[in-house]
Amino acid sequence: MPSIIQMGEQEFGYEIIRARRQMKISQAQLASKLGISIRTLESWERGIRHPSKPSQALIRLFIKSPEFVLKNLT
Repeated sequence: MPSIIQMGEQEFGYEIIRARRQMKISQAQLASKLGISIRTLESWERGIRHPSKPSQALIRLFIKSPEFVLKNLT
């Protein structure tokens, strides 16, 4: 998967939204699983801010395999 810079922050945000909606989970549920605030997730989804490198890796994994992330993160 391309980096967030290659993809563009807005497109990266749309991919997060798409995967979240596919799994039928709320922003609050995903934020809780990722250990971040809802506000942070909102800013990523809107392309206002971009995640750190470790968070980018986790989000990329969520986009590719949302079931795995939701099942294995506590």
